[in-house]
Amino acid sequence: MDSSLTSSPTSPESTHFPYAAYRPGQREALDAARSAYARGKRFVVIEAPTGAGKSGIAVTLAREAKQAYILTAQKILQDQYIRDFPDLAVVKGRSNYPCLVMDTHAGAAPCLAGKKFPACDDCTYLIAKDDALHASIATLNYPYFMGEINHAGAFQKRDLLVLDEAHNTEEMLMRFVEVSIAKNTFARAGIEFDFPQTTDLEDRIAFVSSLIPDAIRALTKLEEQIKTLEAPPPDLSVHKNELENLVRRMIMLRDAPDAGWIAEQSEDVSFDGAVQWWKFRPIMVAAFAEEFLFRHSSRVLMLSATILDAETFLRALGIDPADAAFIRVPSSFPPQNRPIYPLNIARLNRDTLEAELPKLSAVIAKLLEKHKGEKGIIHAHSYKILRYLVSTLPAGKRLIYHYDSASREDALERHLTSSLPTVLLTPSMTEGVDLADDQARWQVIVKVPYPYLGDPQVNARRLADPSWYEWRTALRIVQAYGRAVRSSEDHATTYVLDSMFPMWVSRQQKRLPKWFLEAIAQSR
Repeated sequence: MDSSLTSSPTSPESTHFPYAAYRPGQREALDAARSAYARGKRFVVIEAPTGAGKSGIAVTLAREAKQAYILTAQKILQDQYIRDFPDLAVVKGRSNYPCLVMDTHAGAAPCLAGKKFPACDDCTYLIAKDDALHASIATLNYPYFMGEINHAGAFQKRDLLVLDEAHNTEEMLMRFVEVSIAKNTFARAGIEFDFPQTTDLEDRIAFVSSLIPDAIRALTKLEEQIKTLEAPPPDLSVHKNELENLVRRMIMLRDAPDAGWIAEQSEDVSFDGAVQWWKFRPIMVAAFAEEFLFRHSSRVLMLSATILDAETFLRALGIDPADAAFIRVPSSFPPQNRPIYPLNIARLNRDTLEAELPKLSAVIAKLLEKHKGEKGIIHAHSYKILRYLVSTLPAGKRLIYHYDSASREDALERHLTSSLPTVLLTPSMTEGVDLADDQARWQVIVKVPYPYLGDPQVNARRLADPSWYEWRTALRIVQAYGRAVRSSEDHATTYVLDSMFPMWVSRQQKRLPKWFLEAIAQSR
């Protein structure tokens, strides 16, 4: 299944290739993918590091297909595709477009309630969606695609489905199939209840199933109410959409295959500790991947810089290895331009973290001084570590940080636009962030980023497949490493503070890519 490639740039032969010359490995990856499809493989998985030209590969094979979808995990990458390849059509979720009828966005527009107005003919969302429906190649994000093609019905099966950032596919599916039962959602629909005091999974699913008839009746009543209104207010349109989505998810939970669901509950102390919602997540999403994603195309192309472990990756998505080809493109970035220095500063686990935090602060203060004229990024791993560093580091205006996900993009923008040698301090920019050239000449990875075992679904997933847990950790650390060096001419130094890193690397020799291990060797 594994095919590793080496090459040098040559002039493209395909009229569909978007550039004047191939990057190293691109042509061979394209030929290997075409060959795999010709042999009857349905899935082609390409691991190609930063700078290998994954988008060029994706667009070439999409243009060669009859019709194709290209999915990304982030809306910013949709914008990048359309900027680089204008022949593609792009559409995002409704909330990204203004409503021309009311002072709101298209995600709360009266058309959601079935009402149409003359201004709807110029709706930017509907125009973008229509363009995507009729274009040979449509670029969408995972949540929008799965919601539309599985429920709205307008988008249809195509020849090729391209999954960019494919290492995120499992997470995207998990978000799509998880079911949240919130009391306030039902209360808005006039349905009052108390959650039963049970921890038995079957009893909880049975209780949720018993709510379905009431929810359907409430939805029908709401639809009848809307018919009497000339222009339904935005909150009513949103509520109708929310209730429709909730009914679909409840039915899915009731009828879903046995995926080993994990049920969680949350309490709101402002209501005397009353449980406010239940959440259901499957231990594994493999049972849902074909139904909600893969069946919408004849062939699937999956691209990522961090597949790392093809066997574990395919198993997580329920893909038969015999039906897949795995192609690995080597890195063309000189390892001396991207060294990784394991500093062995602190042993960071649940029992020792509190005591070791001062060591982290002390060494980061020295690194800030060492790189005082250069921009950088500190991957803090958690908001707890971030807050401690903010309170102890003497960095003045250099540090740019955020205390929640809502202010993440603002922090990134301030770093990118500042003329000062700013340093991003963040627990959540390990991927999807491009800090090329002078935007990051150094970075710190504070901790080996194991998934949080306090999450019951993560812990159950680890117990079901121990290799998955190590694989997800490797994905996170290799993705974090890739933020700072974005081309063969770029350069940046990476420091890892966790003293467990060398031992972790020794256990992951077969999983970590050669180009990552070469970077560690540069520090010796």
